[in-house]
Amino acid sequence: MRGYLNYYNFAHNYGRLASYTEYILKQSCAKLLAAKFSLGTMAKVYKKFGNSLTGPKGKSLFKPSYKLTLRFLTSASPVIGGLFQEKSTATLDNLKCSVCESTYRVEMHHIRAMKDLNPKISYLDRQMVRNNRKRIALCRQCHMMKHRNRETVLDKSA
Repeated sequence: MRGYLNYYNFAHNYGRLASYTEYILKQSCAKLLAAKFSLGTMAKVYKKFGNSLTGPKGKSLFKPSYKLTLRFLTSASPVIGGLFQEKSTATLDNLKCSVCESTYRVEMHHIRAMKDLNPKISYLDRQMVRNNRKRIALCRQCHMMKHRNRETVLDKSA
């Protein structure tokens, strides 16, 4: 729910959207709980778990704010970076080319499988094996050279 509401945070009908999103997700959750606990109807679910569908440990559905903000969020929440920090070698903003360290037109180079890498020949493959990743950040020029198999231009001394 937070994802949808964050995406439409700047909309003029934000309160209506928040209300409708909460209603849809609440009804869906009630139907899921009715099937899971063999309760049969949503009325029995609301009787057992209450109007906010509170679980036995006190957890309940997210209650959104209906306040209109008219702001478009251009920067990510600090929580988002923490979720992916251990898994990614490069963040989505401020990318730097792994070869020439350029910040202009940086894109991600992907491979299908780690077994396709040859770290004895290629500097980029060594970097990918070292980071245990199937992708690496490259500027557009280095990326095209990599795909044209011009490793000698990209190769750095080991």
